[in-house]
Amino acid sequence: MHRHATLALGLTTFTLLTSGTLPATAQVPRVLIVGPIDSYGALVAGVSEGLQSAGFRDAARIRIDVRNARSGDEAKAAIGAAVQEGVDALVTVFGPSTQAARAATATVPIVFCPVADPVAAKFAASNEAPGGNLTGVASADAEASRRRLIAFRQVLPELARLAVLFDPEFPPDRVQVASLERTASSVGITLLTRAVADSEAAVAALRALGRSEVDAVLVLKEALLRRAPEEIGRAAMARKLPLLVGDPDLVALPGVVAAVGPSQRDTGKLCGRMTARILNGEKAASLPVEHPAFELLVNLKTAQSLGVVVPERALEQAVRVIR
Repeated sequence: MHRHATLALGLTTFTLLTSGTLPATAQVPRVLIVGPIDSYGALVAGVSEGLQSAGFRDAARIRIDVRNARSGDEAKAAIGAAVQEGVDALVTVFGPSTQAARAATATVPIVFCPVADPVAAKFAASNEAPGGNLTGVASADAEASRRRLIAFRQVLPELARLAVLFDPEFPPDRVQVASLERTASSVGITLLTRAVADSEAAVAALRALGRSEVDAVLVLKEALLRRAPEEIGRAAMARKLPLLVGDPDLVALPGVVAAVGPSQRDTGKLCGRMTARILNGEKAASLPVEHPAFELLVNLKTAQSLGVVVPERALEQAVRVIR
């Protein structure tokens, strides 16, 4: 059963319903937020804050339904029901929900919050002019990748050669590698990509590298770090290679020096403001795709053990520093 949540703007909690249909409210726009929201409460709260900041402050102005959908099929069912009942906008969390929404309707505005590369996924004709009923936030396209690389260079000013560990069978990794390859040269970084399908391959790739080949290693296949943090961390430390990641939750793992990732709350706020513009009459087709603000986290303890000197300015800009 889907978890059905009603969000009253201005409140900090959701009223969870186990079944039933919300009563329609005359002339009050209805928005459905759908996706795997179990671990993304800050994202959903940010959508609420973004709508509030644009004037949609309470239940007299807007009705928001929140559905937890762990798969594309669950999202499809929730979106289909909402479209049938009548919904004014859909906010989709990540690619599978966005794909389900696009398949369900060509008329209801959809704000993806976020997807990796909406142009590559054919959700938008271009970032500047999406052209259909979808717009939203891109988290790993060329522009987002450029910003991430610039943030990593704040921590490692001498970063010129970057190894990237990725899984070619994992679509998000393929998207990010393509974006990095389009962007790296523009910020003066040379990429060395290594395909790794499992933790053993990641360890082998790290053991084959050294500071004479690269200055740092970006781990795109972050699931490998979660499965074998000690083995991968030891291999990186033995080769004096700082690890970089995109998930802030991984910054404390062995060998990781910095994480640069989007703020859930700020990304949600951005999506909320975009949704408000649509509810106020603007068309998704003409709303440019936006990019999230990235948060920088630094593991100074690991950096010092590797002999890496992190500039004071980077430490000042970091939202968290492990000492």
